[in-house]
Amino acid sequence: MLVTALLCIFVGLASSQTWTKNDCGQRPLVARSDDDKIVGGTASVRGDWPWSCSMRYPTSHICGGSLINSKWIATAAHCVTRNSLASSYKWHCGLHERNKHDEWTREYVSKQYIVHPQYSASTIVNDIALFRISDTDIDFDDYVLPICFPPKGYDYAGKTSIAGGWGTLSSGGSLATVHMEVAMPILTDARCISKHNGYTILTATQICAGDGGNKDTCQGDSGGPLVVQHPDGRWYLAGLTSWGIGCGGGGVYTRLSGFRDWVLGHVTSLPTGV
Repeated sequence: MLVTALLCIFVGLASSQTWTKNDCGQRPLVARSDDDKIVGGTASVRGDWPWSCSMRYPTSHICGGSLINSKWIATAAHCVTRNSLASSYKWHCGLHERNKHDEWTREYVSKQYIVHPQYSASTIVNDIALFRISDTDIDFDDYVLPICFPPKGYDYAGKTSIAGGWGTLSSGGSLATVHMEVAMPILTDARCISKHNGYTILTATQICAGDGGNKDTCQGDSGGPLVVQHPDGRWYLAGLTSWGIGCGGGGVYTRLSGFRDWVLGHVTSLPTGV
């Protein structure tokens, strides 16, 4: 998974705040004044990043995903085996240790999945899929909360992003035992294209993060969140881990701002946080 990663300071125990289905992008276990301070390390704080979920097929971790509202998770299309039953996919949310649940961890059995109709397995464009995990709105708490969804056309170039998941710690290595995180710069479109010369890069729907330094996502992180904190203090889903050349030099992510209309066409509404 994340070849080098950075640990956020744990500030306190869970709050007693009541969350509504319009809340998003909050990290209740980290104080607002400290939630953008990266201080080194590898493992995430237990219970942090409450939108990050582990995709199980049928019982083993295969990919990551992000809770985007009270019924739906977004992940990568290449994580889905076509014609498989929705119920074959389970989601573990509020998870820290990959193979051990905390008292707040939840498991959801998928009700439905939708793969983008223009997804290409050869060029890995339109690499997005949606999973409905409940017929009714799930309840939120400090450990299970959705990420905010970015507005159309939002430019993240030059911003610091954080990717997370349970993927391998090196190319071909073993899956991480706990949720990991890594901070990486978002590249300009021009740098993204030049870095991946010879590969298809559609900048309207793809975004690049990481540029060397042995900081990256890796196998098993696919579909997981690439998030950026906006000026309003909330965290937004800038990308979904999609593909890269090896592990350690940065990768290509599905740009969520390029799919807002498509997502809304299926999930009906997205939380705004206000």
